[in-house]
Amino acid sequence: MKQLHSCVAGVALASVSTLAISAGAPAHAQTINWTGFYIGANVGALWGQSDVTSNVPCTGTSSPPAYFCSAIFGQANGSAVGAAGTGSLSASGLTGGVQAGYNWQNRNIIVGLETDYGGFHFRGSQSVSANYPVGGYLVGTGNIFTVGTSVEANWLFTLRGRIGWTVTPNVLAYATGGLAVTQLQVANSFTDSLGAGGAGSNSATKTGWALGSGVEWAFDNNWSAKIEYLYVDFGSVSVNSLITSPTCCGYSQNISTSADLTASIARVGINYKF
Repeated sequence: MKQLHSCVAGVALASVSTLAISAGAPAHAQTINWTGFYIGANVGALWGQSDVTSNVPCTGTSSPPAYFCSAIFGQANGSAVGAAGTGSLSASGLTGGVQAGYNWQNRNIIVGLETDYGGFHFRGSQSVSANYPVGGYLVGTGNIFTVGTSVEANWLFTLRGRIGWTVTPNVLAYATGGLAVTQLQVANSFTDSLGAGGAGSNSATKTGWALGSGVEWAFDNNWSAKIEYLYVDFGSVSVNSLITSPTCCGYSQNISTSADLTASIARVGINYKF
């Protein structure tokens, strides 16, 4: 899927570049000077993926007793619950915001620095149900459990370098890369047909990286429009939850879930250079 996104973005950028070059600058168009400070806005779409891993440690034989698995019995139950909370979550959403930057031009070479901030709406979730594979003191093979997991991010900040080449005086093709930051939230939940349950969530500001390319077309010395592709990659966030049983005696179990996030972004933007 990641390769597909990259190919689609590459074809789109190549197409726009070809159209811009074909249109070219008018025979008597003014010379474009790319050097200077600019601000602008962007809007687009994202396609994201989160790899989620859940784990239930079947340890502890003393108080409080384990609910469905321990170091002695029911370790297959722990593996089954962990597997139900493991998988790949995919989702698409909208993105948009504002950017600012500065370009330096030396003949056909453009070097710049750009930062942007805006909405980044990724929400992925899953819910998986199964039977306990092993019966124990409280649970049986006929009892059903359900594990839910979710991952969410709502904003994106990047700080990136840009380097490019003016294919024509008013068309800039560039590569970009640098820092990416988002707030990543991970949640899990557990219920079963015996009334046991537990849930938790955790969020953290995650620093990752961004890499991409784009084409920018200057209408005149002040206004330009661009199409851009970015790939962002962030580290993981973990959450630990306590599963408790209402039956008796404080029976409990821990379940931990960790998830990361990667996303492809395709967007268009407009800039005003001072």
